[in-house]
Amino acid sequence: MSDLFLHDVRLPSGERAALELRGGIIRSIHASGSGGPGLPAPADLPREDGRGLLVLPGAIDMHVHFRQPGGEHKETLLTGARAAVKGGTTTCGDMPNTSPHTTTLAALAQKAALAAEAPCHLLFNFGAAPENLLDVRQAAATPWVRALKIYMGPSTGHGGLAPEHTEAHFRQAGRMGLPVMVHAEHIESIAAAEGRFPHDARHHADLRSIEAELTAVHEALRMARDHGTKLHLCHVTSARVLDLVEASGIRERVFVEVCPHHLLLSTADIHGPVENRYKVNPPLRPEPERAALLAALAARIDGLASDHAPHTLAEKRLPYDEAPSGIPGVEYVLPFALAWWAEGRYDLARLIALTSGNVARFLGLNRGALEPGREADLVLVDPDARWTLGAGDDRVASKCGWTLYAGTPLRGRPLVTLVGGRVVYRHGG
Repeated sequence: MSDLFLHDVRLPSGERAALELRGGIIRSIHASGSGGPGLPAPADLPREDGRGLLVLPGAIDMHVHFRQPGGEHKETLLTGARAAVKGGTTTCGDMPNTSPHTTTLAALAQKAALAAEAPCHLLFNFGAAPENLLDVRQAAATPWVRALKIYMGPSTGHGGLAPEHTEAHFRQAGRMGLPVMVHAEHIESIAAAEGRFPHDARHHADLRSIEAELTAVHEALRMARDHGTKLHLCHVTSARVLDLVEASGIRERVFVEVCPHHLLLSTADIHGPVENRYKVNPPLRPEPERAALLAALAARIDGLASDHAPHTLAEKRLPYDEAPSGIPGVEYVLPFALAWWAEGRYDLARLIALTSGNVARFLGLNRGALEPGREADLVLVDPDARWTLGAGDDRVASKCGWTLYAGTPLRGRPLVTLVGGRVVYRHGG
């Protein structure tokens, strides 16, 4: 944690201001209209010149796969965290499908030790397993765990949890007040489609249908309602899921997460049967579904997350059934959110809600707002910067080294990232 006087920044309200940061906390905000540059720094504080840049809360991405331990050749907790802060993300929630799975206290402690040098906050979504109810109770008492992750369907490194074990975990989590994050795909529906469609990237959305997602979401909502559980629906791919959530009677304790790849890409982008770079669980959907989901971003969705799932290109070039699922992207969530704001899809208050504010409230994190007493996790943004993703002076920071979004023009760019009041990334520095 650090002490700093962040001088001459522009608040979301448009006012020029200076922020006094002490012990990693926003101590005070000195707004002074157009007089922001003239505010004197306290004598005991080092000074960072904000150059009139827009200051926002750092983004919170509760859905990343940093692969360590077991997959260090494609990402580590350190390289993933470096990619995150490059994009203005200051908190990441790592998923449990590592090797070993994060379903025991020993595995959790191992991850926490490995994360010691990471430049952003790292939380660990603890994994539900058939016989680890006690482990979940113990893990939830640590500072590293804010949610339980349940795979209702098979995905990379995880075969999916049987319904009776899923129900037991929902019941216990409801009693504990522990949010449950769900990968909602119905195991039986996926198994039934196995022999009905060709096994290639273009038919991935048929093999793992929207109906499989809707069936699992319906069951997750039922369990959350029955057991009083807070439910976080991961990587929602269809606006039809939102209809189910809004009709559930428990909308106030359901968090709907969407990812940039489901908002930006559709099955129409998959140009060949071996394009396994586009293979992701749950799949990309047809163009009308993508367009409807993007339209819902302005009001009906709670938050953005990357589902950052890096693999090497060599792994992605394997035959379809052998190629792993997942798309990398932790460093581009806030840049895309800024671009959508620049397009006029929503205002700055909505941008903050989508990237940090809503999930901070849902999980009880003291972040996600520019207020005295909040943690000083901040990002300085040039809202007028025009740049091309993955080209020019933008190099992919993830260890996997590639992105599906290369060549995308964007407006609005994170330039400086602070975690706990300390500058951890500076563009060009």
